[in-house]
Amino acid sequence: MQQQPTPERYREIQQALIDRGFLEGEPTGQWDAASIEALKRFQADQQLPPTGKIDALSLIRLGLGPRRQNLALAPSPAQASEVQTQP
Repeated sequence: MQQQPTPERYREIQQALIDRGFLEGEPTGQWDAASIEALKRFQADQQLPPTGKIDALSLIRLGLGPRRQNLALAPSPAQASEVQTQP
């Protein structure tokens, strides 16, 4: 089961939609009908199914990418290459 985004995450998504001209106003952190319609328009513009649902591909296209709680545990690409190049 997928976790529901936090109000902070909703604000980030809304700000990305505002920055791209799909949503007007200020980010509220409330995922309302205007947010859903803006996401549908963005998805259609990106040739994605216009569901209005927040999914990984839509987030990636918005430049946000999915959030992972254990992301801090994974090495960064620079750290990973350092590990691979050491004798």
